[in-house]
Amino acid sequence: MAISGQDIAKYAQQFLGTPYVWGGNSLKSGIDCSGLVQQVYKNFGINVPRVTYDQIGTGTGVSMDKLQAGDLIFFDSDRSTGGPDHVGIYIGNGKFIHAPRPGKGVEIADLKSGYYQDSFMGGRRVAGVEGGGVSGNWDPSGGTAEARLSPEELASEYGFAYSFLNSIPELKTIFGEYVNDNWSKERFMAKVRDSKWWQENSATQRQVQQMKSTDPATYSAQVDATKIQVQQLAAEIGAIIPPSKLGKIAAQVLETGASEDVIRNTLGSYVNFQKGTLRGQAGAYSVSAKKFAYDQGVTLDDQTVKNQAALIARKMATESDFKGQITQQAISAYPGYKQQLEAGQTIADIANPYVQIMAQELDLNPEAIKLTDPLIKQALNGVNADGKPTGMDQTAFLGRLRNDPRWGGTQAAQDKVMNVGYSVLKSMGLRS
Repeated sequence: MAISGQDIAKYAQQFLGTPYVWGGNSLKSGIDCSGLVQQVYKNFGINVPRVTYDQIGTGTGVSMDKLQAGDLIFFDSDRSTGGPDHVGIYIGNGKFIHAPRPGKGVEIADLKSGYYQDSFMGGRRVAGVEGGGVSGNWDPSGGTAEARLSPEELASEYGFAYSFLNSIPELKTIFGEYVNDNWSKERFMAKVRDSKWWQENSATQRQVQQMKSTDPATYSAQVDATKIQVQQLAAEIGAIIPPSKLGKIAAQVLETGASEDVIRNTLGSYVNFQKGTLRGQAGAYSVSAKKFAYDQGVTLDDQTVKNQAALIARKMATESDFKGQITQQAISAYPGYKQQLEAGQTIADIANPYVQIMAQELDLNPEAIKLTDPLIKQALNGVNADGKPTGMDQTAFLGRLRNDPRWGGTQAAQDKVMNVGYSVLKSMGLRS
């Protein structure tokens, strides 16, 4: 008389929780996977071999879609050794009972889970056992018997939301083929990794895209937090972001996982004047650059300063780079001072003696005398006897100053006129 596979399945479930013991044969104190099979079948007068490698040769083969309660199912969980190394008893509806490993007791597991489905080697129906019948059957391909996991459950097993897979046509097609053709997990993931979507998006982008599709509230909260970070960095470098652009920039930063340098590069294009003034780091650079340019006798317009500040914000250039450019402009204007300028002096340093003489002779405030003053420029571009630009000597420069109309109104000029007049009168005997 045949033994009912359903009876075998029910009997085995009495021992749920029995601790795993390697080599154990006791259904109460300790058992391993093949021991569980042997002892359960022994209760029904059926002898099966003790170890998994021998048990797989018992009875006749059964494919996954033909499994019935009471059948043995085998797995290759250690691919390095080859062959079956784990066994359980199928109990119907895609479930099986087994003794999994040390630290865990006898339990019921899901054959539809990615791990067990991927390592499944085959089923065996032991002679003398009558299968569990249609009520216990399971068709993993989705037949009229109990269906496998729902698409939502299958998608979640591989780290995806079903709604997200459906939102991307390429992934929707791959997932549909996986479900319909009963692919292995490895094949499904290989197809996903080969997809254009996977290759064109970083891990961060893929993660954020899924969150945007499946958890819009969390996504929105993270975009808002990113907006604050972007605004803080914008204020720091002097970028003025239009409100209409902020959300888009924050979303791009979140989705790409952009570093600070990348964000700076984006914000650099928004460095601009606010009420005629650059702000933040751009403003500080503006003051510094204009002061250095003035000291070198070079004029910088606002647009040039803004463009340079934007490049510095983007970390595409440094302040030293632009100081070097300004120095080269000064050398072009005053080639006779090339050596001094390259050594770190400025045109203001070199012109200072002329500025002091001019201030004294023309009764001027030294700070009011610009390097662009024609007399200062003439003095700086003075040549020596060989025609080389070395700067005007002080005697010649004094002569130039005293020929300037402004000199006639100075106290020194008036005193000189008085002294000359006194000398003339004295020579005429009109004054003693």
